Amino acid sequence: MLKRTVLLPVILLIAYHSKAQCSGNTSSISYDTTVHALGNSLYSFSFPKFNPTLGTLTEVDITTNITLIYNFKLENGEVNPVTNYRVKVFRDDEINSSALLDPLTSSFQKQYGYYSLAGSDGIPNSGPDFTQQGPLYVMNQKSTTYTVYNTADFMVNDSVYFDYTTSTYSAAQGSINNNLEGSAQDAVNFRITYKYCPQVVLAADITSFTTNKINDASIDIKWITLNEKNNRNYAIQKSTDGKVFGNVTELAAKTGTAQTGAYSYSYPVQLADNNKILWFRIKQTDTNGSIQYSAVRAIKINGTANEQLKLYPNPAKGASNLIFSNNKRGNWEVNIHSVNGQLLKRYSFTNALTGNINTGNELGKGIYMVRIINKTTQEKLVRQLIIQ
Repeated sequence: MLKRTVLLPVILLIAYHSKAQCSGNTSSISYDTTVHALGNSLYSFSFPKFNPTLGTLTEVDITTNITLIYNFKLENGEVNPVTNYRVKVFRDDEINSSALLDPLTSSFQKQYGYYSLAGSDGIPNSGPDFTQQGPLYVMNQKSTTYTVYNTADFMVNDSVYFDYTTSTYSAAQGSINNNLEGSAQDAVNFRITYKYCPQVVLAADITSFTTNKINDASIDIKWITLNEKNNRNYAIQKSTDGKVFGNVTELAAKTGTAQTGAYSYSYPVQLADNNKILWFRIKQTDTNGSIQYSAVRAIKINGTANEQLKLYPNPAKGASNLIFSNNKRGNWEVNIHSVNGQLLKRYSFTNALTGNINTGNELGKGIYMVRIINKTTQEKLVRQLIIQ
């Protein structure tokens, strides 16, 4: 099988149309290319991934438009005439990518005939026992669209890669004693379309919004605002697919004489977040009920390096215990923060495998962030602690 790596001349299309899950019109961006071959090939395509700052990606459409031209020669090998020869032409297409949960496949067939051929005269490719057909348009701009909803693998920087396999073949019916030779030419247009809800970006009140991964256990989320308003609310929202967002925490606006605010939040990575891309945005709600969203920021989380660090019991009613390591002693600093980032308590442990923090007597019921620092390596880890 012939393999071709395709360097794509990309055509960019932007369209607008109505979509139920958007508050307004949806938009779409398309990239495509066209290749020509002989019906049996393997192509490698690459396209840009979707830029999440544009909005919320709702679906990905992959479309192929195929023109297949076939020629064949059929010769009867029987001594006696055969009056009902038929030739079926088959076409199989398969699309593979690490961004797809399963390969995308399609099959097509078309029959030609009946052909009445005389008994074999022993002379190849001539006479009444022989027919030659073509060019036949087996497929003429036949379009197939696959819709993909696992959108997370189509976002963030870099490209998305596809392997596209085409197979064309034929078979004769009427008699098994025949000689069939076929040849194909095809043209394949391959297009990927990102459909998304345009992001309603916050006005100039937010002058900065950043997410930075401290390590695979902690993400710092910060934003700065101007022109704060009384009773405004900010919600940090997270998604694991770039489509459905849920609240992580909510913060009230910081209003004062300067009417400015600087916000910071440490998101503790959960075990369920490992080996995923996390999407964050800020939902701003004003007293009149109007809602706006920030642009989306993406962070890729690998498996947590120090998964042996444990905090228990959690939720806690009294003291809580920390296991820093099962076999390697170290010097540790442990800081207890409110969800707003305020430092409430600091502990220090020297040459320790474990530690004890007396949370029940010193902290009220609620959710707290426990920031653990290895004083030797400066590795920082964050765990969420619930006190009941």
